[in-house]
Amino acid sequence: MARGSDTVRLPLESLRRQVAEATGRSASFVDITGVEVDGNALEVSFRTPDEDVPIVEIVVEGPEGHTQTTSARLDAPAGLRVFGELLRVEYAGRDAETGAILVSVAQRVDDDWQTLLGCGQMWAVETDRDGEAVTVTCHVETPHSDRKASSDASGNSAESADEDDAPNAGDGGLLNLD
Repeated sequence: MARGSDTVRLPLESLRRQVAEATGRSASFVDITGVEVDGNALEVSFRTPDEDVPIVEIVVEGPEGHTQTTSARLDAPAGLRVFGELLRVEYAGRDAETGAILVSVAQRVDDDWQTLLGCGQMWAVETDRDGEAVTVTCHVETPHSDRKASSDASGNSAESADEDDAPNAGDGGLLNLD
């Protein structure tokens, strides 16, 4: 019996995520343009959009109510340590009505990433502080210049942090890992 060739259609999202991880980009910025078999591997051609890199302000509110803000460029996943918990923040798109940047957030649990927020602007992190469980709330803000430019472009913003609102150095507060 002769063997015939068949085809199957697979969703690109998992391949897009693998390409993003292999190249250090955010999956939302990977546009796969071709796939070829090269021996025992896939050779994936891709491009990234020519648009400006989205930048957000990540605001973290600690258990005692103090806040700290840091800027993050979202052309690649941004690493963030919040009260001892390692987070990965990635660009997930824009709100069609407001132009606000949306993100996905995952938390490092052992050797895996656990999704805290699939697509949105606000999330909470459960952590342990001095043997007591606490909740830390976080949200992203799109700089006003970014919203006004257009829903497809973004402004550039320098990193900022309010020293008066910064957590004590010994409490394992916010640390931008970029």
